[in-house]
Amino acid sequence: MNAISRPLQALADCARSSGVVGAGGGGFSLADKLLARPYNTLIINAAQSEPLICKDWAALAHYGECVLSGAQLLIDTLGLGKAFLATRDEFSASLPDLPAMARKHKVILARLPDIYPLGYEKILKREILGIPMSPVSSASSSATDSVLVVNAETLRNLSWAFHQQRPVCTKLITVAGEVAQPISLHVPIGASFDDCLALAGGASCARYTVFHNGVLSGKPIDPANAWVSATTLGYVLLPDTHSVVQAGNAMSARLAERRNDFLANTLAGRTQAMSAAYALFDLASYRRARPAFRALASSDAIPARVRITPFGHAREFQACVSTGEHVERGQSVAIQKDSGGITLHASIHGVVEAADAQGVTLRRSAEKELHS
Repeated sequence: MNAISRPLQALADCARSSGVVGAGGGGFSLADKLLARPYNTLIINAAQSEPLICKDWAALAHYGECVLSGAQLLIDTLGLGKAFLATRDEFSASLPDLPAMARKHKVILARLPDIYPLGYEKILKREILGIPMSPVSSASSSATDSVLVVNAETLRNLSWAFHQQRPVCTKLITVAGEVAQPISLHVPIGASFDDCLALAGGASCARYTVFHNGVLSGKPIDPANAWVSATTLGYVLLPDTHSVVQAGNAMSARLAERRNDFLANTLAGRTQAMSAAYALFDLASYRRARPAFRALASSDAIPARVRITPFGHAREFQACVSTGEHVERGQSVAIQKDSGGITLHASIHGVVEAADAQGVTLRRSAEKELHS
């Protein structure tokens, strides 16, 4: 690899110290990705296709200029020849200003059909650039290695970190499914599932199962121990009578086989219509107009308590604050060493209630004025 330029090293150091990681669910260090190899093309990934999850739509609809500002940083620092913004037809009608914003930054808007899955890097490279998908076991080609794919929210966070010295303290998520008001939220990292559910008006059924990061690519979780992390895309609630929840006992073997085949095909890169995903997994009744959006900006909406936890495939999480210590929003509270030394920050002003290898719990300081 060519010698790393000072501007690139400075941008990578900023990303690392500010806690900028892949916000599309992977949680990989952006700094490590930038320093890994030379690139000539950027794909901004806003083609989210997990049913009912719309947080990347929120990134473009409410922070579009920041997303493109982050992209511009990469274009200029890496000397990229082309940049594409990948989004889906489903989102286009509610993003009327996006084409003009993209042109301003000389970014090519790539409107892709509503197919599943679309957010995977290899599939985006194939759909936009025509680069064939290689088997998992084979070596990647120079064509695919030279393409940098970065999630839209990640680029917003990079822009804030570089231009405003604003570390990553918040997350865009969606709460959908069996809730009173499906909603996309901008919440402090560490907010509890219960806090997020309350902002969606609560559950609309008595007994339900919560899926973290969606029904198809996510998994059921214990809501009592669920906290928003850097890799949270959202929560989908399904009633316990739903066929997906009852898959282990009541669902027919044939339907189970069809769903397994569908997921196996997607892993192999064989995309299918989004409508087929909604129908096969009985989610069509929850597919509504774009959910409302809310960014928490007042002290009555900021959670009273947050818990900053390891994300991704964390192997070592080291708290750098102690119980009883007062912390400011944006202050470093932990280091996740397995992700290249990524710094995690306090998302509220508060007092440390607990700090160990499993996470850092903060209690909000009532006397402090809070801003999202």
